[in-house]
Amino acid sequence: MYMYLLGEKAVATKTITVDTEAYRRLRMVRRKDESFSRAIKRVVRPPLDVDAYLARLDAAPLSANAARAVEKRASTRKTRTRRNR
Repeated sequence: MYMYLLGEKAVATKTITVDTEAYRRLRMVRRKDESFSRAIKRVVRPPLDVDAYLARLDAAPLSANAARAVEKRASTRKTRTRRNR
């Protein structure tokens, strides 16, 4: 890892190796005047913190009416989910 100053801000960099296909794909999604780092941050989402997500759900549970509406909609689904295959 390398550290350098960008203005008054310290920036850490890390050199990575990617194959030609990965580089080509990254270059294709990179916007004009966008760094590769910014393109990666835009395209690759941060991993989901399941515990934090479940805690947020517990903090704001569905009302009984909303829960019934979800159950009703789920029971009328015509397409099968991957889990049910």
